[in-house]
Amino acid sequence: MKTNRKEIKETNFSKLTGEELADAFVFPVDKVLNAKAKKEEDDFWKARRNQFENRSHKQRMYSRLLQLKFQLEDYIDSSQYVEALSFGFFLKEYVSRQEKKDKDFAVEVDIKPAVLSQYINNHRNPTEEFIIRLELHSNGMIPAINWFKVIQKDKEHEIMTSQKLRDEESKHVKNRLGFAY
Repeated sequence: MKTNRKEIKETNFSKLTGEELADAFVFPVDKVLNAKAKKEEDDFWKARRNQFENRSHKQRMYSRLLQLKFQLEDYIDSSQYVEALSFGFFLKEYVSRQEKKDKDFAVEVDIKPAVLSQYINNHRNPTEEFIIRLELHSNGMIPAINWFKVIQKDKEHEIMTSQKLRDEESKHVKNRLGFAY
């Protein structure tokens, strides 16, 4: 049924609710604008995908290292201990995300490959000098203090959970205080 202009003029709009008024008005311009906005958004994501896929080797490596940095920071800021996320894990990831062999990386930070292997496999605690070299090697991207905090998190867990250590050290304590808190 077609409505003529005279009927529209005679309609009392004050009797209609706001929702009815809103439903009565159609703005075809919105559909055009929405289609245009959708196309612009699609074009943006297409360009973004293209840019992502055409990154240089150096840009991809930088992205992987930033990802590792954020993962390391998130872990040290969390109160949870995860055994798999040890210093050795993060060091191994640091080396592998650069697509380097352990031997080549060891040369770059002036340590023996066997020592690097011991650090990666958590058979040896890294020296302060090595931790500083990691910061210098990353050109400050991963600060030495972050590497140190991962080591501290490992040590903190060991102290809190090692019954064997408590049993061994218990032999050396005499005249314990007679009260408990």
